[in-house]
Amino acid sequence: MLNEVQIEGIIAKEPWKYDRDLFFRVASYRDADMPAKPDITPGRDEPDYINVRVPGGATSLMTATRGDRVRVHGFLQSRDFKESLTEFLGKARKNGEAPDFEDADKIKIDRGILEVVALRVVRMEIPPRRSKSAGEPAIK
Repeated sequence: MLNEVQIEGIIAKEPWKYDRDLFFRVASYRDADMPAKPDITPGRDEPDYINVRVPGGATSLMTATRGDRVRVHGFLQSRDFKESLTEFLGKARKNGEAPDFEDADKIKIDRGILEVVALRVVRMEIPPRRSKSAGEPAIK
């Protein structure tokens, strides 16, 4: 069976580390010949988001920063885990504070995640910005 992924996009969230692995979230915009993603904000092109896991990346020389444009080669991986209601609600709130429910730590939720496990990550060159006046060359 074939399980290969190539995705190109912009790192949308500051990378984080867990154990020896590096993680980051990529925003990937669809090509014009692909079906459009439904508009959340009318008239705005919405990206697809996918988490990328770089095995051993937390201990390597690799650096990744929010805003970097990357091309990732790898494979899809799904995994299941349990999470308490307190943890789930804490992540769902922007300030990280979960509402206080009695026994929320004891209530466990089965969760699943789909991610790309990176075999290779290539940082793409960002095209130079064009100057405001049409006659001037692009800034390098």
